[in-house]
Amino acid sequence: MAAAKTNSGGPEGSGAGGDASAGLAAIFWSFVKMGAVLIGGGYALLPLLEREIVMRRKWARSEEMLDLYALAQVLPGVIAVNTAMLVGNRLRGLAGTLVAAAGLTLAPFLMIAAYASAYGSLRDTSVFSKALSGVQPAVAGMILGLGTDMVRKLAAKPEGNRPGAARRGIRANTPLFLAAASAAVMMLFNPSFGWLVAFAIAAGLAIHAFRISAASSRGAENR
Repeated sequence: MAAAKTNSGGPEGSGAGGDASAGLAAIFWSFVKMGAVLIGGGYALLPLLEREIVMRRKWARSEEMLDLYALAQVLPGVIAVNTAMLVGNRLRGLAGTLVAAAGLTLAPFLMIAAYASAYGSLRDTSVFSKALSGVQPAVAGMILGLGTDMVRKLAAKPEGNRPGAARRGIRANTPLFLAAASAAVMMLFNPSFGWLVAFAIAAGLAIHAFRISAASSRGAENR
């Protein structure tokens, strides 16, 4: 069954009702490519998802990828694999879940197996260690670039996801304040990422409840 499309070109719906254009083979090879260059842990996956799933394949919107990535943080297991499974499920249900997880882990599995067999001869070579150290700044740059783009999108996002809605004052910039506060807490206190995500979820629910209460109060006053 063909999936409905939003005005922005992204697919709408989830699970087995995902994007009909996302074939299982295409999902598998997309995640194989991402897994082959996934150096730096789960955090490095988000820029790859943005480029491959959102920009190149156009299977989903950037906001959907961010939501799935955030959900993967609070689930047990490896962040990168969790995210791949959630994205696969978003596109093609259970089959997409299995295919995405297999694709993402295939290249790292083969690389680790090859590295383990040659570890004895590689561990003392300076060329190998210097090559790996050069990758780390590139990963940091990818994450920084995506973070900057996310902040820009938050600043331009209409209030309540309603296009054309005016956004003014502190209330309008709540996502930006939460992003800045989260970054400051991470740099100063280095808490567990799970606790930080849990706090952000609680803060989002509290802000939503406050806005509903404020809207109800204004409605009562206008009667």
